[in-house]
Amino acid sequence: MPSVVESLDKQFVRSIGSVLDLAVMERLLEDTSVEFLPSLIEVFETESAQRVENIQANLAESDMSKLSVEAHSLKGTSATFGAESLRSLSERIEKSAKAGDTATVEELVPEIPARLSAVLSALNEFAAKLES
Repeated sequence: MPSVVESLDKQFVRSIGSVLDLAVMERLLEDTSVEFLPSLIEVFETESAQRVENIQANLAESDMSKLSVEAHSLKGTSATFGAESLRSLSERIEKSAKAGDTATVEELVPEIPARLSAVLSALNEFAAKLES
């Protein structure tokens, strides 16, 4: 029996695969279900938006300790969905914040919203494709 990902259009898989690690998504679907995916995405979207807001507020307050914790959490949830680019960015921010490298943190934090937006778009597109 083909996997969920194998049953999708190849062009779609190539396009979405540039944002999401589809092997991770496949495992997530094995652990949960296709029907549950929209709920998981909704929780990820809400929590991630709050984390981004917190990261930006922590940066404005120069609180690298709290910022590091928020970036760590965003890294973890990004990894859950195979969002490697967002995971990697979050990890770089976390490490820079822990090291007190404010200049790097200030340079990287503005990249988060666009990366998160791309991930959410890909996740919603993936879920919609599975439902069709």
